[in-house]
Amino acid sequence: MTDGDFETSAARIDADQDTQSVAVDDDAIGAETRIPSSVMFSAKQLRRARDLLARLYALRRTKRFYPEDHPALDQAAEELLRVLDQYYEEGVDVPLAFYEDEVLLGEQLLVEDSVLFDQLIRDMTAIGAGSIVFSRGITIGELKRFAGVIASDPETAAEQGGIQAVLHDANVPNVQIAPVILVHEKTQLTDVDAEKAAKASYADALDLMRELDRLMRNNQVLDVTHINGTVRSLIENVLNNRYAMLELSGLKNYDEYTFYHSANVAILSLALGSTLTTDYRFLSTLGVGAIMHDLGKLAIDVSILNKKGPLSSDEWREIRRHPVLGAETAVLTPGLDKAAVVMILEHHMRLDLTGYPQREQARPQHLASRIVAVADAYDAMTSRRSYSGARRQDEAIGILVKNAGSAFDPVLVRLFVSLLGLYPPRSVVRLSSGEIAVVVAPGTNDITAPRVRIVAASDGAMVEPFDIDLGDALQAAGRHVERCLDPAGLNVDVSDFI
Repeated sequence: MTDGDFETSAARIDADQDTQSVAVDDDAIGAETRIPSSVMFSAKQLRRARDLLARLYALRRTKRFYPEDHPALDQAAEELLRVLDQYYEEGVDVPLAFYEDEVLLGEQLLVEDSVLFDQLIRDMTAIGAGSIVFSRGITIGELKRFAGVIASDPETAAEQGGIQAVLHDANVPNVQIAPVILVHEKTQLTDVDAEKAAKASYADALDLMRELDRLMRNNQVLDVTHINGTVRSLIENVLNNRYAMLELSGLKNYDEYTFYHSANVAILSLALGSTLTTDYRFLSTLGVGAIMHDLGKLAIDVSILNKKGPLSSDEWREIRRHPVLGAETAVLTPGLDKAAVVMILEHHMRLDLTGYPQREQARPQHLASRIVAVADAYDAMTSRRSYSGARRQDEAIGILVKNAGSAFDPVLVRLFVSLLGLYPPRSVVRLSSGEIAVVVAPGTNDITAPRVRIVAASDGAMVEPFDIDLGDALQAAGRHVERCLDPAGLNVDVSDFI
């Protein structure tokens, strides 16, 4: 797996908007190009799409094995044209879109075909062919020249000016290729609606983990559609409602630790990843890898995972197998983003490669794996587990900082601290005034001055909660955070005040 697996993208997301739809970048294909829009295909036409995709895949493979004058290429082009002609006879052009590991006919998602033609989707998005439209009037000769276009490798296409330039040089007037843009139609969500959306997204992530656990323990195939849909929702909420999601990422449940941990790591990873880029392809892969990073633990005996005392050497050896077990399951799951396997395998390797599993040939831990490693360590340290209590949030941040450069990427740790602050959301803190407060959000300009909700007076008496921004001198009135407190020792349930 290379960095290009994460960086190649035919899709973009507009993080300033809300409701998702699919569009084609008209600037990328020229003002003369006409893309059919809002065509609703019949059930028969949607079923026929499977044959269409099979012929398209066969055409690409044939071109990669045979020269243009080989009879096999003639046959592959003729078979694709036969399927296209059935659409043309019904009065429609044929628009395909490939994005987010899914394929659409027009604007209609082909769910099963997205799993069956996973490799074709990856091939098309890798070369930048997010959208392909076959217009009426196309000939066998054009399809043979088109085969050479889609048989290009990403590097060659890039060297020639991009896939549209390759298509132009091939002289295929009845085929249009363009990037797909994920556009959000503007909608104004109230704070209440945004909070509901965030909670619904988090709840779906938990349901997904419960479902994956059930499927794995019954040796059934994982539901890739559910995985992709859940990650899509998490991305949108992290991009549009980051602090609400970061608040939720502090939720813990001792009895369902693995499920809550996976959801939290996905949110934290996406939030950290989005400080580097808002490229949807990268975030989608990151989200899948993050939410499934501990997939292998679902294959380990629960008695080992929940053992309260020290693990034996054999039990510890079994625990250390979970990245490999998870990667093996993921790589065999049809339609799953295979780039996510890297994060599942590498999240315990450490930056200095002294972690596990060990590689025969050492190579640097991937950027996405380093992101997940930071999020994983933070959430694990701040969670109560069978063999250890939860650390305070500021203590966990301090450990990340202390291990930056050895276990963790120092740049990512610095970004993570900037994202959460020294006193992350849901921390219970004592202020210099003696008041007790719950951190609601990180400071805007000062990582030491978060926005807090004061819940108790200096004498310990509970008060009607009220918010102040410690970064605002007028509101703070001289207050600052003295230290973090253990909410258990105060008999404070943070959820009552968030």
